[in-house]
Order: sequence, then structure tokens, then C-alpha cells
Amino acid sequence: MKVKRKAHPKRTPGRPRSAASRSAILKAAYQLLRERGVTGFTVEGVAARAGAGKATIYRWWHHKGTLAIEAFLVAVVPKLDAARTSSSAVADLRRQVHATASIYRGRVGVLLRELVALGQADPETSRRLRSDFVAPRREAAMVTLRRAQELGEIPAGADLDVLVDALWGPIFHRLLVSHTKIDRRFIDRLLDLVLAGAMQSPGRE
Repeated sequence: MKVKRKAHPKRTPGRPRSAASRSAILKAAYQLLRERGVTGFTVEGVAARAGAGKATIYRWWHHKGTLAIEAFLVAVVPKLDAARTSSSAVADLRRQVHATASIYRGRVGVLLRELVALGQADPETSRRLRSDFVAPRREAAMVTLRRAQELGEIPAGADLDVLVDALWGPIFHRLLVSHTKIDRRFIDRLLDLVLAGAMQSPGRE
């Protein structure tokens, strides 16, 4: 009489052990990035802190730039999610802009400047910043502005591409170029000026 062997479930890619290891590496990477900045960020340092081998890290990330940007994205992007919180899209927009500016005023803003600088010499880092950080933030703002148009809070003819750049451009200019304050007073005045202009100018064909 044959005894049937108990079948064991097949292991599948992305098993919990790999997911946990990847998460630990990204957490260690962001901690190191916050403490030492981009110039002091090394794969060796991340490996030691995460208790992982360098070979494991290089299997998932080609070099330190791609690891640094992914660690930054995983840690920062959830804090920037543009949630719908009220019946007024403009009120939500104001909250979104203020929340983002408050994050940029801290260590995150410094790291973003350093990653943008790194991207000037590292095309992959630059691409990831544009595709995974800048583009989603822009689209989130566009979603809120489209809702504002649907609610009649912004004229239907307003050019949303120009409007979103008018809102976010000055913030990034201060963050990346002039290094001047992006305090609440500045954000309030920026929002008042841009939104008032949007209400007065329905756009041209």
C-alpha cells in the first residue's frame, strides 16, 4: 500500500522573507539618508544597518542612487497623498499645498535638493524623480483642480496646466534655487494671488 506524501505549497516569487528583507533595507536606507545626506550615503552603510549583504542590495538596486531615491519615495510619498477631505476642492487644494510646504521646510526638503543635484549627474535618479515623484504630485494637484472646475470654484476655461505650475513653481524655486522661506505666510499669499487670477481669467482659445 502506497502512502501518499503530503503536498507542500510551492514557494512563489516575492515570498514574505524577500519582502521583509527589502523593507528592512529601504528603512535602513532612509534612516542613513536622513542622518548623513546623499554625500554620506553608501551601500556599505545600508548593508551594515539592515543586516543584509551587499550582493542582495545590488540585486535589487543597480547603484546607490536608485536605492536612495526609492527609499526617499517609500518614506515620503505617503505623507504627500492628496486626500479629498471636504466638499470644497479649493479648500482641499489649500490644505494640500500647505501640507506639502510644511514637509519641504524640514529635512525632506534638504534631501530633495540633494537628490535633484544627484540627478544632474545620474540620469536614472533624475528619471525616477520625474516619473515617480514629480509626475504623480502634479497629477494629484490636477485632479483637485478638475474637481474645482466641476464644482464651479474655478472657471471652466481656466488653463489648469498653467495654474498648477503657477502654484507649485514658486515653491520649488524657493526650495531648489533661492533657498528662501516657504512659510505659511508665503503659501497663503501665493494661493490667494494664483486663485484670484484664475477666477478673473477664464482662459483664451
